[in-house]
Amino acid sequence: EPSKQTFIVSGLIVDIYSHPSATDPTIPIHALFFLGHGRLGSAQIPYFVNTIFDVKYGSANPSPRKKDLIVVAFDHRNHGRRLVDKQRKFQWSKDPKKNNDQHAVDLYTIQTGLAQDASFLIEHLPSFLYPSRERTIVEWGMSGISVGGHSTWIALSRESRLKIGIPIIACPDFTKMMSQRAASSGVPFKPPYYPDSLKAYVDANDPAKLPYRAKDRSNPYLGRKILVLSGAKDHLVPWATTVEFVENLEVGEQGIKRIFLEEGAGHEPTPIMQREAGMFVKQWLNDWSSAKL
Repeated sequence: EPSKQTFIVSGLIVDIYSHPSATDPTIPIHALFFLGHGRLGSAQIPYFVNTIFDVKYGSANPSPRKKDLIVVAFDHRNHGRRLVDKQRKFQWSKDPKKNNDQHAVDLYTIQTGLAQDASFLIEHLPSFLYPSRERTIVEWGMSGISVGGHSTWIALSRESRLKIGIPIIACPDFTKMMSQRAASSGVPFKPPYYPDSLKAYVDANDPAKLPYRAKDRSNPYLGRKILVLSGAKDHLVPWATTVEFVENLEVGEQGIKRIFLEEGAGHEPTPIMQREAGMFVKQWLNDWSSAKL
């Protein structure tokens, strides 16, 4: 079971998970951001993290390690230990106690804010963890569940230092996802529920609006290693809103794109998905020696 340390990075509470045996200072480190909760949750869910470490450090892995792993977890904005207004976590609802008319604005700003938080921590977290250069972080990756997965898609498109991404039950196309959600909620997908200023920003910056099909440097996903984990019966983030992007996503010859659509699974990170994520992280730490590029 991994150990946990908590750091305060400019007011942001950050939990760092590592394996007790990972003490050799000569072994470089890969750091994985894990945004392990969706809307309404918090970072205090270690079960997925435990699975990742079990796959990497379990008894079935007797060979010498090439890299060590740390997992970096923190709460979404306005969630968990960063909570400011509970009502603003809700979505559109006919129940006034659970309704949030600003759902689209709140959701997208949380997603983009998380991507900014990741870049901020890449810059500054090493100074808190290893102030005397005790260890060296050589690569960064990112994974997330639901809202954390949406944020993973955004962060991959903006932060070149993220080499792998594992979006789980998530969608890279905000317009498709939210227009469908608005229709099912009986809300018009237009102002004030979907402001023109937000639409303009999404149309210019959302992953689905970028040249993700391109085979040149204009494509921010070129060269990335990406594992997509989704449930075939997910009604909150339907696979239909994601499939066009994922199937047409170009990662190039040096990239990896894997799609795992679990039949019968809904909006939940299942044990099978956890295991798949753990195996992908293990291959990352083994320099993809067992992976087919």
